[in-house]
Amino acid sequence: MNKTPIAAALLVAMCTASVLFAYAEPAAQTVPQEDDGIHYCRTHLAEEEQLIYDALLACTLSEDPTQAGDEIRISMDPASDEFRASFRRCYNALVFDHPELFWLSVGDSAFQYRYRRKLFDHETFQVTFQLAEAFPDKDKQMKELDSAADELLAGIDPDLSPAQKSLAIHDALIALVTYDKETASTMEKDLAHTAYGALVANSSGEANTAVCDGYSFAYEYLLQKAGIRSTVIAGIAGETEETAGSHSWNLVELSGAWYEVDPTWNDISAEEALDSTQEYSAIAEEAMRNKWYTDRLTHYLFNVTTEQISDFEPDQYYRYTNDRGWVTFLGDSVHIRHTDADSEETGDYMTPLAPVAEGTEFRYEALRE
Repeated sequence: MNKTPIAAALLVAMCTASVLFAYAEPAAQTVPQEDDGIHYCRTHLAEEEQLIYDALLACTLSEDPTQAGDEIRISMDPASDEFRASFRRCYNALVFDHPELFWLSVGDSAFQYRYRRKLFDHETFQVTFQLAEAFPDKDKQMKELDSAADELLAGIDPDLSPAQKSLAIHDALIALVTYDKETASTMEKDLAHTAYGALVANSSGEANTAVCDGYSFAYEYLLQKAGIRSTVIAGIAGETEETAGSHSWNLVELSGAWYEVDPTWNDISAEEALDSTQEYSAIAEEAMRNKWYTDRLTHYLFNVTTEQISDFEPDQYYRYTNDRGWVTFLGDSVHIRHTDADSEETGDYMTPLAPVAEGTEFRYEALRE
């Protein structure tokens, strides 16, 4: 396959500080707390960072996000490098946790914040957040995304186990979405990088058209709505580490164990597979007409371990064999996660916190039996 993913650098927020020192004690205000067990990244933030995260979430969901939201109280100096680093982590966590806020990563607006010291307590700061400008059609497009997700999930049997449900959602998603090769060849912001692109349309209006992060955010959003915990992983992937390009995929938690899933790479079409194979054309065509075999191809990176996806080497399980010979459509590949050392450059502070996937109970071979 020739799927060139887009870097995760779009996850970095620009932060503009507007400083206001005041000496009046404001009325106590609260920010909604979120601890539902579904949103993975928030749980890995420090306590004060969770307050920032919740304030950013409340701001984005408000009727007018360009107006200052409720104040939060923190001990970090908002003028410090420590605060700016925490803000970047919180913004990154928010985007990773909330695919429905797709417009944050493709819009041009930036979060602004104002702060003041608490009266008679110069160790405490009161901070408010707002967006510099509103995103056009935010409410309309968020409703379209929600409706599209509900429509897809309506076709999933609600009585399935979580593992079977995650498989059914994966299959419905890759059957729906077309990979956006044109957007993948550019570095432009486009809805193809979002759950909206995958479930509704990209910025050109092409229905269900996305690149890797669009697939990943859509899969996460659908799993969240089905009550299944997951997160997005960013890094590089390709035939080798030297030739790998920026990519994103998913981690899914089932019965307390984590599994890696790459819905983008699993979306193998017959045409794409046949184009990649010059030899044994008659066998290749026969293979791609064989549902038993194509099911293997379209799930080869479904519910695998981190060890398996990090250095994938296809064995005979992925060969199609008949009395005239054999054919395979898969080659060696690597998936390498971003690390702490990458964070300043990529803006990805969450992937290094993601767990290692070691689950094997719900691998595809077991679920299809």
